[in-house]
Amino acid sequence: MKLRKRVSLFFLIVITIVVVAAASALAQDAPASSATPTATPSVALAADVFATVETGGPRLRVRAAPSLSAPIVARLVDGSVVNAVARNASGAWVLVPLPQPDAPYGWASATYLRLSEPVMALPVLAVAPTVPFGGDSSDIVAIEVSATVTTTADVTLTPTIAMTPAVAPTAELAVAPMPAPGVYGKLAVPVFDERRKTYNVWLVNADGSDLRLVVEQASSPTLSRDGAMLAYRRWKVDDRGIVVANADGSNPLRVTDKLEDVLPSFSPDRAKVAFSTYRWGDRKSRLYYAWSDEQNKVAWEWGSGGILGEDPYWTADGRIFFRVTRPERSSEELWSMDGRTGENRTLLHIAPSIRAPAVSPDQRTVAYMAFSNGNWELYTFDLTERTVKRLTNDPAEDGLPAFSPNGEYIAFVSNRGGAWALWRMRADGSDVRRIATLPGPVDGRVEFEPDYLNNGWLEEQISWSW
Repeated sequence: MKLRKRVSLFFLIVITIVVVAAASALAQDAPASSATPTATPSVALAADVFATVETGGPRLRVRAAPSLSAPIVARLVDGSVVNAVARNASGAWVLVPLPQPDAPYGWASATYLRLSEPVMALPVLAVAPTVPFGGDSSDIVAIEVSATVTTTADVTLTPTIAMTPAVAPTAELAVAPMPAPGVYGKLAVPVFDERRKTYNVWLVNADGSDLRLVVEQASSPTLSRDGAMLAYRRWKVDDRGIVVANADGSNPLRVTDKLEDVLPSFSPDRAKVAFSTYRWGDRKSRLYYAWSDEQNKVAWEWGSGGILGEDPYWTADGRIFFRVTRPERSSEELWSMDGRTGENRTLLHIAPSIRAPAVSPDQRTVAYMAFSNGNWELYTFDLTERTVKRLTNDPAEDGLPAFSPNGEYIAFVSNRGGAWALWRMRADGSDVRRIATLPGPVDGRVEFEPDYLNNGWLEEQISWSW
């Protein structure tokens, strides 16, 4: 019995020595540092999924990253076909290839692409590969570059391609968080020059400081949501239409060529400008849009024949609010629709008078001006409760409301006391204060223009942004 235990112990010692020796040998053959990076897992890109561009006419922008804020580096014509090789996490953006080494891939919005397979069937890729399609996918690095290719020759590439840090995927029309409370930002307001008999656009800080002239012979101004851009109606006889510029009026770009184009409003990503126009022979107002970075003076309709309406207001969630006049019913209506397609049109409110509708940043309230008891007053319409509240009750004219960026205040123009000025109040109508006295009236008629082009302040607007 003792012999058997000794034999077993001997074999256990031998086995232990062998195992330790083998482990030692393996350790000697291993690299000295254990920090050597491992190969990036291979990402299989789709090779046989195709996407057809469907924009209804305009060219589709291709961006340097899956984000509306990324630079535009290429455009695809409507009807062209591209390879779809990957998507971002939300499926809102599709990665497409380009046959050039310095910019082999780009991101296109899935909203305007008809895929041969469901978008969610594509592999997820947060950043664009820097190698040509079909190369070693382990070479993918966190740099976003972009461009694209179609089966036609109708692709326009910008001369420079931006390489930016990767950004988090965003929804196509993401709503920004509500800004902090307080009075800040700047306002754009039209002022009639009684000496020259034309309008000019002025800017002023929300606290009333630094009132300055930024654009001459222009009116119905609107600021982009971030305050970086300004759009307006230009009155110059030889240079008419909707113009897009920097907020200070510099670098103007005329995007339409009809003086009948009025009341512009930026899309959430600033890529488009909606406006109302009565350029048709029947002089009925219709809703159109133009691309904000193309001086091709081409205006686009939503659907064949356009949509009857005016005073468009493009909200952060992608809807457009507008009004429709019904003279046969002695009423005006407030509608909304999908700003991308013009579909899902919804009647929201009917009243004897609705002008200059402006939507609060949280898209819960619409402020507007209405004619009541001999003059113009301000009202709000609660989109949830479907209730109307009167905000002003003054013998003077009050009109052209605009919400502050945080929705806490409403600015408006008024001739209280005999002089036109810019005013503000809280969104419930309380705490009314004057911001700044204006250098002229807001209501005027441009000299030598026909009556159908001269509607005074009823075809004007003000805007409040950062």
